Amino acid sequence: MKKTLLTMLQLAVTIGLLWWVFHDPERRREMLGAVKLADWRWLGAGVGVFFLCTIVATARWKILLAVQNIHMTWLRTWQLFMIGMFFNLFMLGSTGGDVVKMFLTMREAKDNKAAALLSVFMDRVIGMLALIFLSVAFLYFRYDLLNHAEGSSTLLNLLLWLLGAALITILGMFAVSGLGWVHYLPQWTPLRGRIVEISAACHMYAKGWRLTIWALLISFPLFGMFFTTFYCAARAFTDLLGVVDIFSVMPIVAVITAIPISVSGIGLRESLFVSLLAPFGVGAAIATLISVTGFLINTLGSLAGGIIFLFYRSSSHESINLRDMREEVDQLEDQIEHSE
Repeated sequence: MKKTLLTMLQLAVTIGLLWWVFHDPERRREMLGAVKLADWRWLGAGVGVFFLCTIVATARWKILLAVQNIHMTWLRTWQLFMIGMFFNLFMLGSTGGDVVKMFLTMREAKDNKAAALLSVFMDRVIGMLALIFLSVAFLYFRYDLLNHAEGSSTLLNLLLWLLGAALITILGMFAVSGLGWVHYLPQWTPLRGRIVEISAACHMYAKGWRLTIWALLISFPLFGMFFTTFYCAARAFTDLLGVVDIFSVMPIVAVITAIPISVSGIGLRESLFVSLLAPFGVGAAIATLISVTGFLINTLGSLAGGIIFLFYRSSSHESINLRDMREEVDQLEDQIEHSE
């Protein structure tokens, strides 16, 4: 029931935000004019960068799997990553793609299902750590500009609060894991299951710290490539924005759209770009087009994951039922929680 209500709320927010972004006829006319003058070669460049991004992301996840003694071929690892990307875009909910990726990885690693699940958790944790460092680095160059504009100032402060909370949480999980405090958490502790899972992942990856550090280092060019897809989108419509400008606003967009407020961040992403690009002299119509085109680049790339899924067969040749995925992952999460 709660999931249904959350999905309905996401749909309502998405529709409301899309109406707010596109309801102005003058903005729509400006967008149409900009589309006619756009340099669409940048769209092709963005798609190419996206696929390079998937290769680097696969390398990071393959390292994290290796810490758990899970060794899949490059092709198989890339296939599972792409399938997860597809479902992240098109499955309602905040972690649809992660659930699918966990499920399929568990099928590939029958004797090490818990490790397969924890590798996906740590992939997220490592990514968040890298995003925190990148945010601080690039916001240094544009902090004054963003902080003195009304709309972007609020979003900038929200980002700093969210990143601070994330950093404290991640460091806390490593501390709780290292000191063994997770064993003493009472059953009624809010989000106890998530805390136990993340703690277990932290414990495993702290022991394999060399490979974990490599995974963290790989995350920096990975985010750089992801941000570059939106830079390509920006260059298709305007020359007002440089690389540092886009890289300064993208952490705000990436963090806030990761919160399951709307479906795949649709509508919310466009609203954020309008507010964040205004201090750079970019109008609402062009900002909206940059957001939509950047999302389109990533969507086009992720569609390949859907095609891969149509032809995917697990190494065990077991049948794959989407309805059973969430149940099996939930069962394993429950086992991990009660094993601590």
